[in-house]
Amino acid sequence: MNTAFLSELFLLAGSVAGFTYGIIVFLSKKTPLYAKMIAGAVGCMMFGYLLAVVRRIAGFEERAFRLDYLTYIGVFLFLLTANAGLMDGLVDDGNKRVKKYRVIALVAPIAVLLLSAPVILSEIPAVSKICCGAVALFAAAASYFNFKHAVIPDVEFGVIHCVRVYNWIALLYAVLLTATLAARALGWEIAVLILSILTCIDMILILPMIKRGIDRWKTI
Repeated sequence: MNTAFLSELFLLAGSVAGFTYGIIVFLSKKTPLYAKMIAGAVGCMMFGYLLAVVRRIAGFEERAFRLDYLTYIGVFLFLLTANAGLMDGLVDDGNKRVKKYRVIALVAPIAVLLLSAPVILSEIPAVSKICCGAVALFAAAASYFNFKHAVIPDVEFGVIHCVRVYNWIALLYAVLLTATLAARALGWEIAVLILSILTCIDMILILPMIKRGIDRWKTI
């Protein structure tokens, strides 16, 4: 078993474990839409890593365009919509007192985009560079709100405090995925394996941390 395939198996295992947890815990109609959208993001992770494993098992040739890139974009669309569309209005009313946190939060997307720079400088096909670049852009957008909600002062009802740990974990996923794409483009197989193991752990933790946050939210 080669290192690349082992990396993909770790990613698939982590996403399957995470999404299975989400189905069991969040299937109820009473589950907040915020949590369901994050569960949808984990579902996209699982589908993408499943495609990668099936492609390798079937022996398909490595192509410049891969369907799993689209699922990664789907992941960050779910995460972005959950935070920007459902949560941000509760924690940021446009007041000047949180202006500095809006600026500080820019560190996250800048870091994500810098991590993707090796992909652009690598020798992979131009289509692959475009696909990885698109993933990095959506990851950067989602990471902005994850970081913002991880550092911004809490509102009166303590909503953001309940999901602060989740936001750190979701931010870490964006960093790990972008770093993995960069390491893969550079042919650093051992780095890809290490990053895949860390991503596996990260995906297993995402939904339990959301469940923990929701339970705390209900007690406030």
